[in-house]
Amino acid sequence: RDRVHITLVEGSIQFAQPVNGVTFGAAFHGKGRVRVEPPNPIEAQQLKLFEKQDKLDMSFTDATFSFTDDLAEDVAKQVKWQTAGATNDDFYAKRQKDREDLGESAVPRLWQGVLSGDRVRTAYFLADLKVAGKDWVEFHLDALDPEEIGVGRWVDVGPVKLFDVWMSFPAGAKTSAEVWKDPQAKEDFSIRGYHINAGVTSGAELNATTRVDIDPRLTGQSVLIFDLDSNLRLDSIKDAKGRALSFYQSRENKDRFQSYGNYAAVVLAQPLQLGEPQSLEFHYAGKRAIRKAGNGNYFCESSGWYPERPNSFSARADFDLTFHSPKNAVLVATGEKTSEMVDGNTRVTTWKSEIPLAVAGFGYGDYKVANDKAGEVAVDIYANREPDDLMAQVQRAFESGAVQGAVGNLTPSAMAKTMGQEMANTIRLFSLYFGPYPYKHLAVTSLPISYSYGQGWPGLIYLWSGSFLDATQRHEIGLPDGVQLTDFFRAHESSHQWWGHRVGWKSYHDQWLSEGFADFSGILYVQYRQNMKEALARWRKEKELLHNKDLHGHVIESLGPIWMGRRIRSSATGPGSYQDLVYSKGAYVLHMLQLQLVDSRNPDPEHLFKDMMQDYCKTFDNQAASTEDFKAIVEKHMTRGMDLDGNHKMDWFFNQYVYGTGIPQYSFHASVEAAPDGKTHVKGELTRSGVPDTWKDAVPLYAHMGDKTVRLGTLGVTHSSEPVDITLAGKIDRVSINDYEDLLADVKE
Repeated sequence: RDRVHITLVEGSIQFAQPVNGVTFGAAFHGKGRVRVEPPNPIEAQQLKLFEKQDKLDMSFTDATFSFTDDLAEDVAKQVKWQTAGATNDDFYAKRQKDREDLGESAVPRLWQGVLSGDRVRTAYFLADLKVAGKDWVEFHLDALDPEEIGVGRWVDVGPVKLFDVWMSFPAGAKTSAEVWKDPQAKEDFSIRGYHINAGVTSGAELNATTRVDIDPRLTGQSVLIFDLDSNLRLDSIKDAKGRALSFYQSRENKDRFQSYGNYAAVVLAQPLQLGEPQSLEFHYAGKRAIRKAGNGNYFCESSGWYPERPNSFSARADFDLTFHSPKNAVLVATGEKTSEMVDGNTRVTTWKSEIPLAVAGFGYGDYKVANDKAGEVAVDIYANREPDDLMAQVQRAFESGAVQGAVGNLTPSAMAKTMGQEMANTIRLFSLYFGPYPYKHLAVTSLPISYSYGQGWPGLIYLWSGSFLDATQRHEIGLPDGVQLTDFFRAHESSHQWWGHRVGWKSYHDQWLSEGFADFSGILYVQYRQNMKEALARWRKEKELLHNKDLHGHVIESLGPIWMGRRIRSSATGPGSYQDLVYSKGAYVLHMLQLQLVDSRNPDPEHLFKDMMQDYCKTFDNQAASTEDFKAIVEKHMTRGMDLDGNHKMDWFFNQYVYGTGIPQYSFHASVEAAPDGKTHVKGELTRSGVPDTWKDAVPLYAHMGDKTVRLGTLGVTHSSEPVDITLAGKIDRVSINDYEDLLADVKE
């Protein structure tokens, strides 16, 4: 199968009975060999991280095969047939049960292929090979995946199972950048709109009837797969004619450490027909999608509460939402609120998206609402009136004297007004840099203290309640103080209204355009809200994270390019590796571009950067973008000083910092002496190490005159050692490089 070569050296193979005329499974006992050659240096680096091999070459003793392609026909030509003895039914079934326990059942995907009208387009091949010392290793070729070929294995990491992706790449000679240009190219349908009628109870139960309007992208598909939280149990799925459809839903999850997957596969009464829209109606209910935290505080799951497609941020749909909730609580949702009424003890609200959106969400609780504005944008803070159970215990401990100190009121509502002002300020700043805020309003809700993160939907943000506390309160209860929990955190989450919602990402390779840009935005806000000194401290912290080592002793930055996305997190790297690398380095990439575009002669030195970012947002407004899409925008706005290859391309920059790894070390020594006409002559040498000799950089140069520091421009460095010999106007005390952490580099002067 393409680059995957599996040889059954000796032994026996038994095939399952055909279903719908398709033989879909087989079991093997004996001796076999598998070989895979990585298609490019990036995949080779990942393979070496896990297996210390340049090319994968392994022996195996047992195997199960699940497939809808022509494997049976291929093998039939090469084996000697004989009457079966003891069957392998239990062996094959046990492996499939193991996969289900891991949340990776092959059944839905087999259904798609077996019941497809086009078995070539939907071809699927999965080999689970028993390898000595590795247990099971997975090899698959999925024709419906842009990156058809994948290799990896499940590993125990503490209480959870984690799938290590050794390699993932497209079949044939195509690159990942090529196949992800249109992330929906292989999709059998797109979702045009959602009509969700949901009930939320004070007992934290969610029940919903969701109509999904779909547009077929091709003819012949009978099985459609959706993501849906398995804690929400499906009662029925019906088509537009009211016919009950057969479906398969993953088992309900036991706890947060044990997931059986979150999906539902539905079998249509008739196959999809191109040009004939369809609607499906899902009925489901469950408790864990909303969780009580006490005193009117609730946690609402950020995804999976309605049926959606994987990689939903690459597409957009209309949302029409109706919620029925207790009248003594407040519910806020994505979109514009179009109506509100009270019917007995129930509050009924309706919400409608004015433009197609990638995702939708809601917040629910006993909220106090504080209002602010950022220009024409309404900013509403929905803050809990009472502390959740955990914070209430903390407050009682201080009030009783069991813990020394004074914390005052630990309810989020006490800081609601201040939070409104801060969030409004983020919108003002980001609108200045990135273009208009994409929606009419922003609603912000508080998350219980035990959920220490943020989450955003279009026009709606969850913020950890710890970020509502003031500095004194955080200090007294033992939370680390500083901008990480306040200015930076709020701004990071606010900026996702641009990075993720206004501009989405096409694939996991491109998610750094969201998270990296959000980290950049957080530091940008720190600079304006605090000062440049605090912002520089944050940039140095980002670089420090990249220099840190993971649990296995690997330097974080060396784990792989930021373009690898979520694959960075693995058993070989540690739980925080993805965030430390992709967020931090992704932010640094944008920071470097920002400072390369500085125009010191203009009253607004950052006008070129603002123009570029606003062009990016306008070009991909309410669309998904790829790394190459962003690169094209950068090349449109690049200056002559950035053109180190002389071809008006930024390949040198993206190949090093996005598609590659490495942090250069620079040593700069220069002397200054007075020159005629009041000028200053600068002579010295700039040397580089720690990266390949082909490395290039636009190195920032600064002049110091007393207490004043002036950016002179950049030095185009294309060799490991460059002489510096320039004459500058005016009297200069000294020159330096990288004063504002303009470059992701270590500098010695």
